[in-house]
Amino acid sequence: MAVVTVAVLGASNAFARHHQRYTDASPGNFDYYLLSLSWSPAFCLDSPGSAECNGPRRYGFIVHGLWPENERNRGPEHCDVHRDVPDDVVAGLADIMPARGLVYHEWSAHGTCSGLEPGEFFGLVRRAYAHLTMPAEFVRPGQPIQQSTDAILGDFLRANRDLRRDEMFLTCSRQSVPRLRELRICLDRSLAPRTCSEDALRGACTSGALLVPPVR
Repeated sequence: MAVVTVAVLGASNAFARHHQRYTDASPGNFDYYLLSLSWSPAFCLDSPGSAECNGPRRYGFIVHGLWPENERNRGPEHCDVHRDVPDDVVAGLADIMPARGLVYHEWSAHGTCSGLEPGEFFGLVRRAYAHLTMPAEFVRPGQPIQQSTDAILGDFLRANRDLRRDEMFLTCSRQSVPRLRELRICLDRSLAPRTCSEDALRGACTSGALLVPPVR
């Protein structure tokens, strides 16, 4: 019985520390931003019923989020801020965040910790996305691409001369031939590229070769 009690208390304390990390953070108290761009064709293979996977338009990279991050441990999430995202702000993001639910989720989980109003935060998201030049081969590829992680990152480095290799990384799925999932870029609070922290890089893809599903 004593062993069970100790285990339960330990789990409770661990949960409390985890909960405190994300909910007690003060808005604006973080070190840098992580811009996360999802490769929509890969997402749609797993979630074909999602909003961005239907209708006449097909997407390549879309914004997953702009996440406040810290040098050590993950950044704050779900800060105690209660403001709605105005309808005109949501509508104005349709080309880069095509699912309304994604906009609402990203504000609740991450935008509330930015220290900004919803319109200001998503204006920052727009600026961060607009600053990135997409390599031609990733604009609307009609055929699957299979490249190494380094080759894909090299394409982005050549298209964006202000980026360095240590300021960006890819994430991937875990199939036998992993699929590209996301491009993540580390930015300071003025949106200038900066070195990614070791904690952020824990999610980096380590596969040698990646499959990039085409835009259909």
